[in-house]
Amino acid sequence: MGRKKDKDSGEPKAPKVPGHLAAYAHAAPLTGAKKIKKQCCRSSPRCKGCPVLLMRAARLADAGVSGKDLKKALKKARAA
Repeated sequence: MGRKKDKDSGEPKAPKVPGHLAAYAHAAPLTGAKKIKKQCCRSSPRCKGCPVLLMRAARLADAGVSGKDLKKALKKARAA
């Protein structure tokens, strides 16, 4: 018989990451993305899992931007 998997492991589930976007996976919690999309759909405002938004968020985080300034920059990036 099959074994049951534990659904309550206690750890939050990491978003699925396409191979070409693995470098930006650390930016997903900054935007609140639950899934990282493979391609940008170019909708307005951009969704939180958009690769363009994640790329911008990763660049900002690497530049040392944090807190309120990061939230403002991400809001501007979603509107673009």
